[in-house]
Amino acid sequence: MTALVIRFLYIGLFAMGGGLSAISLIQREIVERLGWLTADTLVDILAIAEMTPGPIAVNAASFVGMSLHGIPGAVAATTACVLPGCLISFLISRADGRLRRSVRWRAALKILRAAVVGIIVSGGLDILRNALCPRTGGLDLAAILCLVAGLALYRRWKRSPLLFLLSMGTVCGLLRLAVLELGWSWPVIFP
Repeated sequence: MTALVIRFLYIGLFAMGGGLSAISLIQREIVERLGWLTADTLVDILAIAEMTPGPIAVNAASFVGMSLHGIPGAVAATTACVLPGCLISFLISRADGRLRRSVRWRAALKILRAAVVGIIVSGGLDILRNALCPRTGGLDLAAILCLVAGLALYRRWKRSPLLFLLSMGTVCGLLRLAVLELGWSWPVIFP
């Protein structure tokens, strides 16, 4: 469990820009570097973390900790993920008046904003690749169709994201069950 705490302290410390930027760090540390979870499991965890109330990084830390070590792991990972941000926020708030007047501080924040956008885009592309390309290789045609249909419906009616996630998850789940029930193989293109 010590390794879990150390990894989430690292993720919490270097996840500049919030929860979305933490996704690529979680992917790299937990899946690629340590192999504690598979990419598919992480995509599932992130889908649940996005649907539950609260910041995605904190929710993901809770679910990863729970997957690895049960409730003590969830508490430890969540605390480790949140602690660096709380300490940094406290320290910056103590020096806020001086920092606000600093030209260097404002310049550093502009650079950090650009870097955060890059980190978020990188993490999003990794998750998109893991969601649309199964481990067997190729593109998951049904997942792509659900993604396109879901985006079109969401853009058209602009309803609650939760309603969107639940309805598209239901449709994709029913589609997968229908394909399996008919004895067909799940459609994968460009293997």
